[in-house]
Amino acid sequence: VAQEHAHSSAVERLLNCEVPLRAQYIRVLFCEITRISNHSLASTTHAMDVAASTPFLWAFEEREKLLEFYERVPGARMHANFIRPGGVAQDIPLGLCRDIDSSTQQFASRINELEEM
Repeated sequence: VAQEHAHSSAVERLLNCEVPLRAQYIRVLFCEITRISNHSLASTTHAMDVAASTPFLWAFEEREKLLEFYERVPGARMHANFIRPGGVAQDIPLGLCRDIDSSTQQFASRINELEEM
């Protein structure tokens, strides 16, 4: 999603195109989900390199929960084609922000468990 955001931002600047505020918020939300997903996988892969496989498996499970949010909006898990010049492909469904918020609370406690490990 981050590469889609970069491409769309470049096209919008070239065309002097204004993006609606709601679309800007949705873009940032999904870029942050992508960032958290990627960093959790990368950091626990390093843990696995030093013979700690449990954190990797736990983080992978949490990553799957984050990728489910992609399935609910654009329908794809990896290559979403969601952010487009001028905005986003579609609005987010009702209840998604609430679900992301509750997932964030659970994710924070899971990170604490991983840190204790």
